[in-house]
Amino acid sequence: MSESIEMYLVMTALLRSEPQQPVPVSLLANKLGVSQVSANEMCHKLDERGLLAYQPYKGVTLTEHGETQAQQILSRRRLWVMFLVENLGIEPEEADDLACQLEHITSERLVTALKAFLEHAPGSRQRAFEAVPTQELAHCTAGTRGIVASVATEPMVAAFLRAQGVVPGTMAEVLAISAEGAVLVGLGEHHVALAPSMATQIMLAPPSTDQSSRHRAWARCSAYWSCPHSDTCDCVRDYQVQ
Repeated sequence: MSESIEMYLVMTALLRSEPQQPVPVSLLANKLGVSQVSANEMCHKLDERGLLAYQPYKGVTLTEHGETQAQQILSRRRLWVMFLVENLGIEPEEADDLACQLEHITSERLVTALKAFLEHAPGSRQRAFEAVPTQELAHCTAGTRGIVASVATEPMVAAFLRAQGVVPGTMAEVLAISAEGAVLVGLGEHHVALAPSMATQIMLAPPSTDQSSRHRAWARCSAYWSCPHSDTCDCVRDYQVQ
């Protein structure tokens, strides 16, 4: 996916007032600094690719696939903003500009490492560059607890898992494994049964021993890393970010 396409998806997510509220193409063009003709052409292309839904005279909305992609990009951006501000002392506005560039070249392995790094309090980050051990959910034994590090599945499966709460950052516990390899996972009070093919595509990382306010916020809200209001929204207001 090109950087240009990613910017259209992210900007659509940021400009909408509600999930299914169409964003005018003219507004997209203005925010992205392109002509309305170029924006129209790109929106039609993304509609054909199943990333945007184009509504004549109204604008565009993200499809399920487009939403997944946009949230992944926003998550990477937020991770970089936190890293740059907290560790390099860069001002938030400049950090956001830099994060917009870095988000396009950030691999899933780096995302996992950044999350693990930021989960430690600033004073205990000497382990920042140690490798983060992960293992396939399918290879875990009953009783294993950890944080979902990555979900490498096709969009439709990823959407199903997201609806079940299986997203990066979620605390999970392997409750049982069937003879066929299906895995019963506990996500707080919610349980979900995963087929063997799904379990092999989900990587689990050891839970952080640092019970910082951010760790508790992340555990409470699986959308924490991709939420532009995560520091102030009601779902995490009891866990002020340090």
